[in-house]
Amino acid sequence: MKRKYTHLIPRSVGCCYAAVIAAIAALAGACSPKSDDVFDASPAQRQQQAIRDYAALLTAPEYGWAMDFYPSDMAQGGIAYTARFTPDEVELATEMLIDNAKGDKVKYAAGQTVTSEYDIIPGQGIMLTFDTYNPLMHYWSQPSGTQSEGLATDYEFTFVSATADEVVLRGCKYGHLLRLYPLHEDAATYLGKVIAMRAALCEIPRKRAVVDGRSLPVTAMSSHLLYDDDDGSAQDVPYTYTAAGIRFYEPVTLGGVTVGALTFDDTTRDLTSADGRVQLPLPTPLEQFCGTVTQWHFIYGNTDASYDMCDELREIVKTFITRTSKENNEFVDDIYVGMNKQLVQEDAQRTVIGWSTSTSMVGVWYELRYGLDMTVVSEDGFLIRITPLDGGLYTANYPQVVPFLDFIRNNNPYALQFDDILNPRYVRLVSQQDPSKWFALKL
Repeated sequence: MKRKYTHLIPRSVGCCYAAVIAAIAALAGACSPKSDDVFDASPAQRQQQAIRDYAALLTAPEYGWAMDFYPSDMAQGGIAYTARFTPDEVELATEMLIDNAKGDKVKYAAGQTVTSEYDIIPGQGIMLTFDTYNPLMHYWSQPSGTQSEGLATDYEFTFVSATADEVVLRGCKYGHLLRLYPLHEDAATYLGKVIAMRAALCEIPRKRAVVDGRSLPVTAMSSHLLYDDDDGSAQDVPYTYTAAGIRFYEPVTLGGVTVGALTFDDTTRDLTSADGRVQLPLPTPLEQFCGTVTQWHFIYGNTDASYDMCDELREIVKTFITRTSKENNEFVDDIYVGMNKQLVQEDAQRTVIGWSTSTSMVGVWYELRYGLDMTVVSEDGFLIRITPLDGGLYTANYPQVVPFLDFIRNNNPYALQFDDILNPRYVRLVSQQDPSKWFALKL
């Protein structure tokens, strides 16, 4: 049986956090060579004491910990986990379905708990290691096919800091931070709230921040906050959904104000910092359209009358469809703007102008797309700018799409005419340069 240091500390809900933190702080002060003569204990003894102190800290909360977990390259942002430690085992659960087809062939539902062993050991610092197989944790690191290291995610972590309110660890191999916060309700209740929060916030991405009353352009969607810092450098900070709102991987500074988390207001549907200085307000109808998480489809068909667009664009689209059939041997099934149909792991561009094609072979289809920038020009005039950007994989094989993209790009800005401002299903975009140039989209 492997040696377990954690059994030396009895589990107690009434554990004195202050004593634990004081002991850990004392260890930190003992790390410099000059302090060795202050302690009667040897460095090895102090190390063992630190292991016991960390074990006491992890096992103390009655409901365990909320764990902000950032797998792989962080492209999908943070994932909410819970971890309840006993002296010998840890009970993990997560907000997402884990389909472990490449591991134990089992699907683990959101909120389902799985128990395994863990250890706290000396290494390069004091380490927390999930050292027996737990599919919820090792799903991200188990080898698969050509991925000898799985999805490049840690399951061994070094303690960085530890207080009663937050434990911070760093992955030993890939270096991502793992943050733990004490739960004040059971794991199932907490994760249920996280799942509901993710659903509520993912429906309507945020497109601006208000900092001390000043509006700044940002984008908050797909568990990432995108913004430019004070020197104009583009920043991308992932975040985790919580029961209360969102929590950033690292604190962000917007307009000179630094914030680590934002709380969701059920009434206003705004996200607000604890001091009220930073808000990500509920987007306007134009902002919601520009940040859509679904697709708005161009309307066309087999007859001229079925094309819901101006004559010039109709001829461009017809030529695009015809040439794609002749030159690529593919049928154009859909043309759209909005959220990328591809997963973020396959294409980081989330807002796109794209098209789907298929062949006469059953089950063979393709997704092609260009990145897309959609921004509000005027709220009062209901004006937006819609600009195609770089092409994705294989788009170079479709030069016939260029006139279509040029039409969209060259006729900015567009005035939007919704069928229903509160719950739109149809919108007509009319060029402000030349109102004879327009097209319609349906949700």
